[in-house]
Amino acid sequence: MGSLKKVEINTILGADFDKLLGRLGVRQDFDDGKYRCQFCDEQVGTENVLIVFPLSDNEIGFICKKAECLTKYKLNRNM
Repeated sequence: MGSLKKVEINTILGADFDKLLGRLGVRQDFDDGKYRCQFCDEQVGTENVLIVFPLSDNEIGFICKKAECLTKYKLNRNM
Protein backbone atom coordinates (compact mmCIF):
# COMPACT_ATOMS: atom_id res chain seq x y z
CA MET A 1 0.00 0.00 0.00
CA GLY A 2 1.34 3.51 -0.91
CA SER A 3 2.00 6.29 1.54
CA LEU A 4 -0.68 8.88 2.20
CA LYS A 5 -0.13 12.55 1.54
CA LYS A 6 -1.05 14.95 4.34
CA VAL A 7 -3.41 17.69 3.14
CA GLU A 8 -4.82 20.60 5.17
CA ILE A 9 -8.50 21.25 4.52
CA ASN A 10 -10.37 24.30 5.77
CA THR A 11 -14.09 24.59 5.26
CA ILE A 12 -16.04 27.80 5.64
CA LEU A 13 -19.81 27.99 5.42
CA GLY A 14 -22.50 30.67 5.45
CA ALA A 15 -21.82 33.70 7.62
CA ASP A 16 -18.19 32.66 8.08
CA PHE A 17 -17.71 32.86 4.31
CA ASP A 18 -19.13 36.38 4.33
CA LYS A 19 -16.72 37.31 7.12
CA LEU A 20 -13.80 35.86 5.16
CA LEU A 21 -14.69 37.93 2.10
CA GLY A 22 -14.88 41.01 4.32
CA ARG A 23 -11.49 40.34 5.92
CA LEU A 24 -9.98 39.88 2.46
CA GLY A 25 -11.48 43.18 1.35
CA VAL A 26 -13.34 41.66 -1.60
CA ARG A 27 -16.89 41.43 -0.22
CA GLN A 28 -18.48 44.19 -2.28
CA ASP A 29 -16.79 43.17 -5.55
CA PHE A 30 -17.77 39.54 -4.90
CA ASP A 31 -21.39 40.56 -4.27
CA ASP A 32 -21.30 42.69 -7.43
CA GLY A 33 -20.25 39.66 -9.50
CA LYS A 34 -16.81 40.96 -10.40
CA TYR A 35 -14.95 37.69 -9.76
CA ARG A 36 -14.65 34.82 -12.21
CA CYS A 37 -13.38 31.25 -12.02
CA GLN A 38 -9.66 31.12 -12.79
CA PHE A 39 -10.18 28.25 -15.25
CA CYS A 40 -13.54 28.51 -17.02
CA ASP A 41 -14.12 32.26 -16.59
CA GLU A 42 -17.63 31.68 -15.21
CA GLN A 43 -18.82 34.35 -12.79
CA VAL A 44 -18.53 33.04 -9.22
CA GLY A 45 -21.01 33.69 -6.44
CA THR A 46 -22.08 32.08 -3.20
CA GLU A 47 -23.99 29.39 -5.10
CA ASN A 48 -21.05 28.10 -7.15
CA VAL A 49 -17.75 29.06 -5.47
CA LEU A 50 -15.70 26.10 -4.26
CA ILE A 51 -12.20 27.43 -3.55
CA VAL A 52 -10.80 30.81 -2.53
CA PHE A 53 -7.02 31.12 -2.73
CA PRO A 54 -4.25 33.73 -2.92
CA LEU A 55 -2.97 34.54 -6.41
CA SER A 56 -0.38 36.98 -5.05
CA ASP A 57 0.07 39.19 -2.02
CA ASN A 58 -2.70 41.49 -3.20
CA GLU A 59 -4.98 39.28 -5.29
CA ILE A 60 -7.54 36.59 -4.52
CA GLY A 61 -8.53 33.82 -6.92
CA PHE A 62 -11.73 31.79 -7.06
CA ILE A 63 -12.54 28.35 -8.44
CA CYS A 64 -16.12 27.34 -9.28
CA LYS A 65 -17.74 23.99 -8.44
CA LYS A 66 -17.21 22.41 -11.87
CA ALA A 67 -15.29 19.14 -11.60
CA GLU A 68 -12.97 20.06 -14.46
CA CYS A 69 -12.02 23.35 -12.76
CA LEU A 70 -11.25 21.56 -9.50
CA THR A 71 -9.08 19.07 -11.41
CA LYS A 72 -7.21 21.89 -13.13
CA TYR A 73 -6.68 23.61 -9.78
CA LYS A 74 -5.25 20.43 -8.28
CA LEU A 75 -2.87 20.06 -11.23
CA ASN A 76 -1.83 23.74 -11.24
CA ARG A 77 -1.43 24.67 -7.59
CA ASN A 78 1.66 26.74 -8.39
CA MET A 79 -0.29 29.30 -10.48
